[in-house]
Amino acid sequence: MRRIALLSAAVLTLAGCAPLEPYTGETAYIVTGECEGVEVIVNYGKLAKRKSFCVETSAAMNAKEVLSEAGVTIQGTAAYGDQIVCRVNGLPSADEPVVVPGQEPHVETCASMPPAFAYWGLWEKANAEAEWEYAKEGVGSLMLEPGQSIGLAFATGGKTPTPN
Repeated sequence: MRRIALLSAAVLTLAGCAPLEPYTGETAYIVTGECEGVEVIVNYGKLAKRKSFCVETSAAMNAKEVLSEAGVTIQGTAAYGDQIVCRVNGLPSADEPVVVPGQEPHVETCASMPPAFAYWGLWEKANAEAEWEYAKEGVGSLMLEPGQSIGLAFATGGKTPTPN
């Protein structure tokens, strides 16, 4: 059975990353060290500050369930469902354009595939020592084991960022 812990206030600063805000939800805690469950990292890029959570579990969990328990809401696309992530916690906004140098301002409708210059990448990591890899499945079918990590990173042109 999953056990979820709440850490009341924690701020984690990583080299080269913006400081994290305390998580105020009731289902996960901000990662401040080792995560014995599944680590969740959301790199909002230019949209917001990066956040990291730990969902404690002793069994495999579906990625969509892990994200939900971490307080991360996702929206898929009309054409591809949750196999393509369109929005994370409401970002990018449905009514504010994403501005990327060299591109026309883009307002995401979540109808189909997001443009190559403004999209969410879904990442997975086999263990703490492993490198981030693009997920081979969407959040609806990806299964995660304790010790693994899932990450979402918003790319805005140029090099695709990893969750860190």
